Amino acid sequence: MWFIRDVCGIVCAVITWLLVLYAEFVVLFVMLLPSKNLTYSIVNGTLFNILAFLALASHVRAMCTDPGAVPKGNATKEYIESLQLKPGQVVYKCPKCCSIKPDRAHHCSVCKRCIRKMDHHCPWVNNCVGENNQKYFVLFTMYIALISLHALLMVVFHFLYCFEDDWTRNRASQGRDGEVGEGAVLGGHADGIRRPVLSLLVQPLRRAELQKESCRTHPRPTGGDHRGGHHRDTT
Repeated sequence: MWFIRDVCGIVCAVITWLLVLYAEFVVLFVMLLPSKNLTYSIVNGTLFNILAFLALASHVRAMCTDPGAVPKGNATKEYIESLQLKPGQVVYKCPKCCSIKPDRAHHCSVCKRCIRKMDHHCPWVNNCVGENNQKYFVLFTMYIALISLHALLMVVFHFLYCFEDDWTRNRASQGRDGEVGEGAVLGGHADGIRRPVLSLLVQPLRRAELQKESCRTHPRPTGGDHRGGHHRDTT
């Protein structure tokens, strides 16, 4: 079992899990469950949960897999002789962990080991990214990118749905009352905090539309007299 006992790395790994779980909570209970379309909620909820599960599983594999650590203290005379080096062949010894460093191996100050094909030490997975766990790290970042893109698309659809719903209610209120006041633009919604905020965003557009409608329905002059060749309205 490979696990780095680094306080900063453990805290960052826990934060990573909490962020994914928080995103799942927001998507399910704020965006999907209040939706009136059952098929939309089931499909997007299932897809998001699958991607989140794969992301967390890849995170665990990247965190708990030996990245390719070189055994400590193997830079002994007997071990070097067992390598059967050719004449002129050079081997490098790490002065910090007393191990023979293979090609593209680097010493990690956090893991306190030389890691084969080390890329970097990632605190978010609390491990080095090396020869053995690079695949899991790439999968983790890919799944995080996919759930982020999925959530972003759902936010856009969620906004458009709220915008259309508010607009429909506003038009229906205009048809019932003949005019829309300030209360009809900002109030009249019992669906939570999101609708008043969106109403504030689209309020200028609605006011402009209502002003156009009132100008179209304004009555024209119906009579007048002509004195001195001039027309005078009597409305």
